[in-house]
Amino acid sequence: MSKRNEIVILAVLLAVLLGVAYQQFRPSGGSDTDVSAAAAVQPLRVPNPSLHLAQLAQIRRLAYGGSHRNIFSAAPPPPTSVLEKSKRKDASYLPQTAGPPSPPPLQVPLTFYGMAVDPKSGKRLAFFTSGDDVFIASEGDSLLGRFRLVRVGTDTVVVEEISTGRQTTLTMTPPVPSADEPPGVR
Repeated sequence: MSKRNEIVILAVLLAVLLGVAYQQFRPSGGSDTDVSAAAAVQPLRVPNPSLHLAQLAQIRRLAYGGSHRNIFSAAPPPPTSVLEKSKRKDASYLPQTAGPPSPPPLQVPLTFYGMAVDPKSGKRLAFFTSGDDVFIASEGDSLLGRFRLVRVGTDTVVVEEISTGRQTTLTMTPPVPSADEPPGVR
């Protein structure tokens, strides 16, 4: 680019910059939209807009008389009133808190129906079915991307949920023949 073109581009950019700066920092002259917006706003009609100092002083004198219970504890707050002190002798009114409920038992959507031992490696293989799908896994393999086979026994397997570490034991159940299979084939 020539020196002349660079100067022209610089002059145009400076003119644009000055125009933007003027738009940003110009004093507001009170446009028509400002007047119409101010006319549309009406203050609330309050019968007595003065401060009620007597009510404020009464509110400031109030003190919290609660039991100062720890909100992070599941135990009920200690009784404070006369009625509750009389109930303290009979603790049957208190709910029995044994801690948080235990999670539901682990549900594995697979059926364990057999096992075998690989003669070459000596690994125990477990056979699972889920509908029409059949899975073969050895110890340490993952099943369905959510479960890990921990231990293979002769008639049970231990399966662990990978995300939580919870374990469950599945017992061997014979496979159910399908409806289209003639009886006695297995």
